[in-house]
Amino acid sequence: MADWLTHHRQSEALAARAHEHVRFGEQATAEAVFRQAAEAEEAALALLDGSKPRTLGITAVSAVALYYKARCFERSMALAYQYLAVPEIVGSARAQLDDLLLTLYAERDKARMQGHFLPGSVTVSVKGGEVLRGAAPLDLVVEKVKTLQSMFYRVVEWQWKKPLRRHGGPTKDITGTFQPWLVQEPAGSFQFSVAVKVSGQEDWVTPAQMDAADIAKKFLDVVITLSTDTDGDASRALIPEDDYRGTFRKLLRNLTPTGGEFESLVIKSKDREDVDVALDQSTRPKLDQAIRSQLPVADAAAGETPTEFLGVLRALDLDKDWLKVEVAKGQQVEVKGVAQTVDDVIGPMVNKKVLLTAIRSKSGALRYVDIQLAP
Repeated sequence: MADWLTHHRQSEALAARAHEHVRFGEQATAEAVFRQAAEAEEAALALLDGSKPRTLGITAVSAVALYYKARCFERSMALAYQYLAVPEIVGSARAQLDDLLLTLYAERDKARMQGHFLPGSVTVSVKGGEVLRGAAPLDLVVEKVKTLQSMFYRVVEWQWKKPLRRHGGPTKDITGTFQPWLVQEPAGSFQFSVAVKVSGQEDWVTPAQMDAADIAKKFLDVVITLSTDTDGDASRALIPEDDYRGTFRKLLRNLTPTGGEFESLVIKSKDREDVDVALDQSTRPKLDQAIRSQLPVADAAAGETPTEFLGVLRALDLDKDWLKVEVAKGQQVEVKGVAQTVDDVIGPMVNKKVLLTAIRSKSGALRYVDIQLAP
């Protein structure tokens, strides 16, 4: 008769196989093998009792998590409830079972919703600074969520080969088909998932466009490449279009920390466990360097000089081509040449402290170059 260790090792071997299938995009096969791994782990679990509480707790968490990865949500939930009722399971194992249940509720409810969600989702964790377990400043969360939403829509536009949208929202053919949804995740630091729901109007798009709409994967490709590529070759290979590449970089820069509110924003995928990218204060200089390489420079021969202002962005009008930054109480500088700026990059900065880069002409007029949240 097989003992606990035999079943557990069988489960580990099957889980490793399942992760390989995930890595190669073979999701259906992966889920079937995850189920076999879960069944082996549950068999190991049945051989334990309260005399070994630590092993019991670890094995229970493992079995529940494997059923979850197999998308056997009801079985996973039933097992979690069963072992939460065991008094010997305490501490981190009990907390992990609680967290898994919250995740399972969300997945079960997503499956019941009208329409369906595209494969994959992106989990975002905001960590450090003022952020607590399961709690964060509202302004911070709203700002980051809006930036993520902008990036998701722009990934679709880029994949559909639409011209870069500088002003206004995405067109109805996109918003009527794809909807980014915020999904609650178990509290770790402060974290949530962004999943993409497809409406019932899929006939608006061609099969080729639907194939291009693996938004979570494309989004992750953009984030990973642009946040880690130092020489620009990989970024240009992924995103040949200069305007899209620059816009994605500026949106990513808006996600990085600038003060003490938080220390890092971590993006990962449940379907790609090898992916885990942290946007922190070390990321911003890399993005700045890449962004500056695409920006206009002052023409010294024409009497132009580069200049920077630190202040609060008080007003802007992209249609009339100006913005104003308050550099001291009652003192504002006005900069022209902002018409080509992307509004969902600059819009969230209004009434916030910014670092404005401009070119001063020989006559003293200021021409816009770049703006970012102040470090």
